[in-house]
Amino acid sequence: MSNAAIERTPEQVAGIRNTLIWTLGIIGLVLGLFLYSFLSPKALSTDELRQLGYFGFPQPRAIRDFSLIDHNGDAVSVEDLQGDWQLVFFGFTFCPDICPTTMAVLNRAVSAMENPPQIIMVSVDPERDSPEALARYVPSFNPDFIGYTGNFDDIVGFATNLNAAFGKVPGKEPGTYTVDHSASIAVINPEGQYVGFLKSPHQAPNIEKVMSSLML
Repeated sequence: MSNAAIERTPEQVAGIRNTLIWTLGIIGLVLGLFLYSFLSPKALSTDELRQLGYFGFPQPRAIRDFSLIDHNGDAVSVEDLQGDWQLVFFGFTFCPDICPTTMAVLNRAVSAMENPPQIIMVSVDPERDSPEALARYVPSFNPDFIGYTGNFDDIVGFATNLNAAFGKVPGKEPGTYTVDHSASIAVINPEGQYVGFLKSPHQAPNIEKVMSSLML
């Protein structure tokens, strides 16, 4: 066998070069698709969502129109729930534990998201929660959070829409009271429909995972 170098024609050299380029291109494409599939967010299954505390309805539920006031003193209605995903929590500013804990958890959840849902806290204590009181309380957890209040009957009507129950409970001292209320968080889609709820106890990573999946 001759030890002389194999001579190739320019056409053969070009063919080998093109083959290498084509092979490397295919490898890069396959690798890119693999990384995209591995790293891109995926919609979670119903069972996975439930394990994270989210219970969705088979069909979205319409929300009847309502008339409330936000913490800036502006009137709000069902139209204000349209356009973005919304998380609605019922609470009150005098709440000693569940409300501030939930609001803090919601802040951590949305802070981890690039395009977070709108957070709304609806007061179940309109006697004490004026727009001014909500303006001091709600944005203290996150400046983008919104507070709703209004007259008692309007709040009851809105709460009924979202399966949220609440009631006044006498306090330990005469003339004082607290309010028992649902701790679940209602999930509303961009069409302004009630699509499910996040069951307590709430955890920020779980809320972030659920909403990232629903918002895909």
